[in-house]
Amino acid sequence: MLPLPLGVGSAPAPRGAPALPSLSSSVLVPPWLAGQHFAAALVCYGLGALGLVVFAPDLARGWFFVPRVIALVHFFTLGWIVLSIFGVLCQFLPVAVGRSLRFLPLAHVSFGAQSLGLALFVAALLATNRSLLLLGALLLTVAFVTFALNLAATLVAVRERSLTYWALAGAAVFLLVTPAYGFVLALGLHDGITDRFATVGHHAHIALLGVVFLVVIGVAHRLLPMFLLSHGVDERAAWLALGSTFAAATILAVPPGAWGGSSAGAIAVPVAGALGGAGVIAFVVQAASFFKHRQRRALDPGMRLAAAGVLGLIVALLLAPFALSRGLSAPRLLTTYFVVLLGSFTLFVAGHYYKIVPFLVWNHRYGPLLGKQRVPKVSELFSERVANVDAALLVSGLAGVAVATALGAELLARVAAIVFAAGAWLQVIVIARIAARKPA
Repeated sequence: MLPLPLGVGSAPAPRGAPALPSLSSSVLVPPWLAGQHFAAALVCYGLGALGLVVFAPDLARGWFFVPRVIALVHFFTLGWIVLSIFGVLCQFLPVAVGRSLRFLPLAHVSFGAQSLGLALFVAALLATNRSLLLLGALLLTVAFVTFALNLAATLVAVRERSLTYWALAGAAVFLLVTPAYGFVLALGLHDGITDRFATVGHHAHIALLGVVFLVVIGVAHRLLPMFLLSHGVDERAAWLALGSTFAAATILAVPPGAWGGSSAGAIAVPVAGALGGAGVIAFVVQAASFFKHRQRRALDPGMRLAAAGVLGLIVALLLAPFALSRGLSAPRLLTTYFVVLLGSFTLFVAGHYYKIVPFLVWNHRYGPLLGKQRVPKVSELFSERVANVDAALLVSGLAGVAVATALGAELLARVAAIVFAAGAWLQVIVIARIAARKPA
């Protein structure tokens, strides 16, 4: 359960307890701004889960580069993960840096471009329509650039520059680099002048390390202590995670051909890999420290999913040297690596939905009634038992898909994907019911 304001529920806060941060702030942020991002992300989550059921045998065959699998990957990355990140930042920035997004109307522009661009991009991949693909890519670029500029305009006025500030500043940089790099790579691939594996690998890891992981580092550094009640933990591992991850993404942002065959080019990717690995290890150490020193001993479903996502990053890190060094000569191993990596972020994001959405609904609909009538606790807005079942389905389903992919077991991949899809749709239903809750 989230830390609540005094008087919420039946048990008052103990006298002398420190004030706890929350997802609310004195800066007015319309709840529907984050809400529209979450709603669209949940649609992508549910549709992506169904797509996984359909295309799971392709993963077990190691067909990572076929258009329909690429479409599925982007449903999860650009739809579920990135839209969730944008939505969280709309609500989280006032808490993290003391300021809301500088231009709130521009957030609607980036949201519209992201949603429409993703729909066109995925449809184009499935229909093999190049013109539609370029239009979708253009809209996605508009979304990334507008959100990056909006985020940068917000951060530039902030005076207190914490770890979260620098993590989000780094993510803003790579929100600009990712679409620009992807556009250059698309031209290179079309003209046949770049290595396909290297270009796709660079593009994927710039986005995942430079955007997704940097935001995870910055946001988790504020939210995990809040949700676990583990304040006062040493921050050095988080700073190492931030610095190493930013350095790795920066090296990867240099196109493979730009080194000109020099010795620097030969060691650039291994150095970036080592730095990225160090960043993951440092983040895991920091997250483990938060979990170890928590005052809230019992883990709720949201934090269990987040913990599963952190553990998944360790597995991805162990697979990375073998999968990336062998590349297309071991397609199932490469596909397994990406399944584990994307699955880890998927679980981490899914866990935070069980923490953030109930609090926002409570704060918007029940908070104003505090002291006027009895209001439920945040944890009473949904069934913890159902959420625990959901967490079990999601974790076991993704683990099963990863194992089936590694073994090349197509039937097992399909069954595991069905288990995951059941968990995803159960979560969509639970979150939708939470969003629909209103005072009696």
